[in-house]
Amino acid sequence: MATFHQLQQLLEQSLRDLHGEAGELDSAQEQELSQALQRLSGRLHHIFAESQNSDLSDENTLSASALSVSTSDAPPFSHSPIHLMTSCDGVILMANAAAIDVLGLDGQSIGTVSVAEWIPFHEWRLIGWQLKVPSPQESFTWVVTMELPGVALKRMRCSVTPLLDQSRNVTTWHWELCPHLDSTRFDLFAPFVQDLETELLNGLSLDGCLKRMCDGFVQTFGYAFVWMATVRDGQRIQLRAQAVTSDLDWDAQGPLWWATISQQEALAQACTEPEGSLVSLESPHTGEFSWFPSAFHLQEAFCLPLRQGEVSGLLVVCSATTQAFDHSVQMWLKALGRHIERVMVRGMEMEQLRLHSAVIGSVHDAVCVTDPHGRVEWVNQAYSKLLGVKLRQVVGSPLSSFPHAQLQEAWPMLAGTTHERGCVKTEVMEKGSHGESLVLEQVLTPIVDAQGKTTHFVVILHDVTARVVAEMQMKYQAYHDALTDLPNRIMFEDRLQLALAQARRDGTLVALLFLDLDNFKSINDQYGHQMGDRLLRVVAKRLVACVRTTDTVSRLSGDEFTIILQGLERIQDIRQVAQKIVDCLIAPIHLSGQNIPVQISIGIAVSPKDSTDPGCLLAIADQAMYRAKDCGGQRWYFATPEWNIE
Repeated sequence: MATFHQLQQLLEQSLRDLHGEAGELDSAQEQELSQALQRLSGRLHHIFAESQNSDLSDENTLSASALSVSTSDAPPFSHSPIHLMTSCDGVILMANAAAIDVLGLDGQSIGTVSVAEWIPFHEWRLIGWQLKVPSPQESFTWVVTMELPGVALKRMRCSVTPLLDQSRNVTTWHWELCPHLDSTRFDLFAPFVQDLETELLNGLSLDGCLKRMCDGFVQTFGYAFVWMATVRDGQRIQLRAQAVTSDLDWDAQGPLWWATISQQEALAQACTEPEGSLVSLESPHTGEFSWFPSAFHLQEAFCLPLRQGEVSGLLVVCSATTQAFDHSVQMWLKALGRHIERVMVRGMEMEQLRLHSAVIGSVHDAVCVTDPHGRVEWVNQAYSKLLGVKLRQVVGSPLSSFPHAQLQEAWPMLAGTTHERGCVKTEVMEKGSHGESLVLEQVLTPIVDAQGKTTHFVVILHDVTARVVAEMQMKYQAYHDALTDLPNRIMFEDRLQLALAQARRDGTLVALLFLDLDNFKSINDQYGHQMGDRLLRVVAKRLVACVRTTDTVSRLSGDEFTIILQGLERIQDIRQVAQKIVDCLIAPIHLSGQNIPVQISIGIAVSPKDSTDPGCLLAIADQAMYRAKDCGGQRWYFATPEWNIE
């Protein structure tokens, strides 16, 4: 016995060494040696099993022949699946005990007989062709007719998986065979589950979908209690659906039971199990954990873990009778579980999509999705409301505010690049739903696929009109006089510097006029400050009317004004403007039924003759204004004396 066991270990080590050093052999040699070692291993395994069986008492052990006779009226291997290892020609290299019993194999036949002996020729022809594919991409599954010893023709489900060498070529095939369930109820349930996947796309919720599944198990197959739960990585498991027969009171027993087991670590562990498990009263879970409420008095439960990516779940089918889950039923439930997994994942994806859609739809900011070229593919309700358009009106059309230039500047290597791309933020002007002008802050974010290629852009438009208007007002107030709305000293100084710089480039003259109302104090004293403010506003309007739009009229303080005349060629032009100002203020100003006479004095400094420095030029014009006052007022006076003579 020890010798056989040692030989078996030695052969297994030889197989591992062969695969580890296969680089020194070509694929044909490697395959031939591998198959030879596996045939020998299979025969030793059979001899080893027979040696063990011969030592057992005949009272406690049934031979393979006795087993086949005693079970001829029932489906064979109802408790154990068949497992085979074959060559690419279908020659059986290894077999488990169930395969030896059902197929009637012996030690001499392993390594010499082909699976084709039990399968009709017309079915084997297709199977044999697929087994010889050098590098298959996946496993195969067939439903075949098998001619088994002592049993009528049997429909079998064969799942065949390739075992590959280092060159990705097939060395052997692993077979798993189990009875194919021909029951109409079983055959119809899988399409029912598949139809639910379609209904998910049409709006059915995942909870509603899983509820229908649970109801189907109870109503179609008579199971007493069925429940399903789902969980995402790092989250608590959630009971999604349940169904019970009419004699069980879920409302009275179920919620408390679930509140207890949902906290148990055993439930989380069950989601990670590789295969389903059968639990009965003879082998229950210990402690407070149970697959069904104790008050239901059920006998068995089959727990099937469901997993796809980060999504896990459980399907638990409970029966009021024993032996409700034989091997064929378990295999059917496992096969059905693959359909349920797809439905579960699709349902959770749809839940996330609906959640994302609801979130985006409820966002107050306008959201737009475009293709890589800026053509609109989708807009939310806020976008439609803000700009007064509907999706059907803009879909497929270019987004007018799409920042092509900014994208080229931010991503100079846009085509073919895979590096991380950030957002592009711009401000755009758009017409609102009521025709008003809007200032929108536009944030454009790329959506990239696994290869780093931009597939879409998400454009978020935030209405910043109120903020921009407030900023413009603050800026305006910072540079303008609150009383007369003329530029204040800050803007005057800036405009004067610009005018002097332009004059140096063009070789032209800049005239700075400094104006002061001679009798403004007496007007305030006689008519009051409110009347004085109104008079200053009228004077400001008359001064603006006397000059060009390219010139600058500003109020420095009190009753002092300045005027910048730029782009001049002759001194005579300055005299004409100065005289025009004096003339426009000769007539009294009529306010509140009062005719208020105004007298003004104007001092004039000219650059570059008087100075090219802004501060000096202002001081010179100020001094010239006082000379005009000394001369009686209501007149203009040049800082350069000879220009006062016409």
